[in-house]
Amino acid sequence: MEVERRNSTEKVNQSGREDEEDDHEVALTWASLQKLSTSNRLRTSIMKSYVSQDDNTIKVLHKEVDVRKLNVDERIQFIDRLFKVAEEDNKRFLIKFRDRIDGAGIRLPTVEVRFKDLKVEADVYVGTRALPTIPNVARNIAESILDTIGIRMTEKMKLNILNNISGILKPSRMALLLGPPSSGKTTLLLALAGRLNQTLKVNGEVTYNGHNLNEFVPEKTSAYISQYDVHVGAMTVKETLDFAARCQGVGPRYELLCELARREKDAGVYPDPEVDLFMKAIGVEGVENSLIVDYTLRVSLLFSSVLTLYESRIKMKFSYFNTEHHLVNIRSPNRDIYDDMD
Repeated sequence: MEVERRNSTEKVNQSGREDEEDDHEVALTWASLQKLSTSNRLRTSIMKSYVSQDDNTIKVLHKEVDVRKLNVDERIQFIDRLFKVAEEDNKRFLIKFRDRIDGAGIRLPTVEVRFKDLKVEADVYVGTRALPTIPNVARNIAESILDTIGIRMTEKMKLNILNNISGILKPSRMALLLGPPSSGKTTLLLALAGRLNQTLKVNGEVTYNGHNLNEFVPEKTSAYISQYDVHVGAMTVKETLDFAARCQGVGPRYELLCELARREKDAGVYPDPEVDLFMKAIGVEGVENSLIVDYTLRVSLLFSSVLTLYESRIKMKFSYFNTEHHLVNIRSPNRDIYDDMD
């Protein structure tokens, strides 16, 4: 019994020494990184690697890596190690992600969307005149031409799609929009994204942080994602996401990374190596295969059952994860989904 306690104590002491050595090695590596120029420091981080020893133990090594040159194996190992249990580890990682930003005293901008007395009307044909037949299409074209010179041949009926709708979308929240078919859900999403058809009559106001849609470019702040996606058939899912990531660019992430690095260097603070590597990998331009794609493919498994139910959704995004809010339109959500929504 005494021997077992002694062995247990020796293992604890050995584990403690290994942790101290590990922290010391990380501190030395960070100290060497701080001596680099700003541009080099923003694209260099620390990656953990594990090496098996002869005594069947595993030694943790910390090496400096250029985040622009991570190969496939390194990216996969990093994501697999970081998100072993996707749901739990993803939440833990996002908390560390936000704690780093809050710890540096940086307050990210947020977007609050308000809509008041929103009313949308359409002029529609009735009866057989509304059927999409070839004669009707030809008549529509002819009448639209005559309408431009003030000659109206056919009377249309007014259809109220939205009638005095009001509401608020708070930042960092997810809202669920429910309603029967043809109740105006898609029209509301398009109105909030500033993408309504010009032939519709719109009354009321939609504001982003108090600014009307005509005071800025809504497409740079919000995005409407339809239920119908058009992709290149010859590309894989990963190639499609990589292409989308490169087209989208890094946005304001690089500026945030610069400010974070400056404040942490002034305060003598060493960030979590895994969070630092991830932020630098997705915030630096010139990366052919973005780490954000590997992350998306991994954590998207959490929502695979939900994504099949999406009819459409709108993402109001500004900077990083913690400032996004989503307005989601789902046809038949289950009870678990209700609990995660506002």
